[in-house]
Amino acid sequence: MRLFNKTIIALSLLTLFSPSFAANKDAFAELDQATQKAKRSQSEINQEFIDYINHRLDEYEKWREDYTKQLDEQRKELINQWGSAEISDKTTDVEYSSDDTVKKVIDYDNNTATVSVLVDASVSEAQAKQLIKKAQLADGITFDPRMAQVSEESVNYSKQREDQERTFILQQTQQQMNEYDIQAERLISANTGIPDEFIYQRAHNKKMALIEEAKKRMLVVSRLYQAKRQQLEGTAQAEPKPASHTLAKPAVAKPVVTKPAVEKPAAQAVEKASEQTAQTLDPQKTGAPQKTAKPIVAEPSTAANESALAKTAVPVVEQPLVTEEKPVESTAVESAQVEPAQLEPVSTDAAIAVAQVETPVTDALPVEEVAANDEPAPVAKKVISYKISLPNNNLAKRASQYQPMALQESDKWSVDPALVMAIMHSESAFRPDAKSHVPAFGLMQIVPSSAGRDVNKQVRNIDAPMEESDLYQPPINVETGTAYLHILNDKYLSNIKDDKSRLYCTIAAYNTGAGNVARAFNSNRSTNIQTASEKINSMTPDQVYTQLIKNLPYDETKNYLKKVSSRMALYQPENAL
Repeated sequence: MRLFNKTIIALSLLTLFSPSFAANKDAFAELDQATQKAKRSQSEINQEFIDYINHRLDEYEKWREDYTKQLDEQRKELINQWGSAEISDKTTDVEYSSDDTVKKVIDYDNNTATVSVLVDASVSEAQAKQLIKKAQLADGITFDPRMAQVSEESVNYSKQREDQERTFILQQTQQQMNEYDIQAERLISANTGIPDEFIYQRAHNKKMALIEEAKKRMLVVSRLYQAKRQQLEGTAQAEPKPASHTLAKPAVAKPVVTKPAVEKPAAQAVEKASEQTAQTLDPQKTGAPQKTAKPIVAEPSTAANESALAKTAVPVVEQPLVTEEKPVESTAVESAQVEPAQLEPVSTDAAIAVAQVETPVTDALPVEEVAANDEPAPVAKKVISYKISLPNNNLAKRASQYQPMALQESDKWSVDPALVMAIMHSESAFRPDAKSHVPAFGLMQIVPSSAGRDVNKQVRNIDAPMEESDLYQPPINVETGTAYLHILNDKYLSNIKDDKSRLYCTIAAYNTGAGNVARAFNSNRSTNIQTASEKINSMTPDQVYTQLIKNLPYDETKNYLKKVSSRMALYQPENAL
């Protein structure tokens, strides 16, 4: 009997730990979890959805952050060696030799090629010429220094060069902030179910984070230049002397020696930004929020932005560098933060001006910081450059390769082929491997997470950004860019009645988004394109063009509209390639 009882107990224990019992236990646990979820408040459910969307968008944007970090490292190495960081962009190809002493630059916008050699200050121009001899350029072009215009510049880590590198960061930040404008507008218009308030808040936070990062990046650049100047001579260097001289006259044309084009110092950008900001955030011009189903609206100025605007009036002064840096605040959005009436789309020009005045530069680094610099003390160097003009038919040859694609996709999407060609001309100079510092990719400079994702979702039924590798494929890139023009023309800007007026707006929107086009026409700076369309329809095409050139929020977009609209004439049937 006792043996029987023990057997029963053993069987019971085996049953307890059997797979079926464990499965039942898991089922009960899942039921308990489902019950707990059902008991959650609506605010908890909303917050979970917001967190999920925020995480997805963060994943899409990580590529930009990684790219910027890699770019800064590359620029730092070039500044250390050359005194400046000339790198490739969408219309310029820059290539360095394996030892980083020879640089080839092809400027496709100006149709020129420049080969520069980095040498000791004692090396003569004749000796430098032997170092490059006949360099081979892209497209099978041979570079002959005997036909070149020659210039020479000392590597002295000047304030002028420092300002250029800081300006590069400002311009890149402005372009990336513009992408957040486009992204927010796209999310609102797509009716994804994401709360409008979340989109406003997230775009605001992301743009402010970019500004904080830009300030840190500029501080790093300033410290690098200051350390190099002090290592080189112990005191700030004078401005570089762009001493240029010519060799024997080229057989084809007499060289005209001019000083190298230099960008305006970053400090000058502050004054201009302050003026533009005053117009953008003037309380009399900023209307109350408009609650509509889709458009993003400019909200009343907050105290924080008014404070930021006030800072733009403060001149940049020489003062000791700040050694402690504040960490960038998290851009995560809590549901309690979402207050539409308190939000305002960050004015890019205002933000850039604030970044500039809050990263002062100085010629006086503490001695211990200079001593702690790991870089070896620089030896006096100079750069000797040889510049030639490229054959006039270079652009036409590249254009002819992609015109059949433009014609095919234009017919498919009912878009003017001359517009597609003019955009390729302006965006990449018909270079399929072009990459900007946003970054955008390929012939029509597609940003994967904005225009790329828009086309993926609306045309290909793929709810994800495009892959960088795909955008380097000319057929895919031209299809995507042309389809995006179709979306702008037939969806976002479809209420504009006049074809020419809509064309001007489409060109501008391709660069900056339909929302920023609307801001150029709405007196309260709203991004409501429906309201803007009413104003546009009351104007002639010439008036629309003038209004865009006058009121678009970014100078880059104004210049883009001028270039593309004028270049369309080059690709009309009567001017066939």
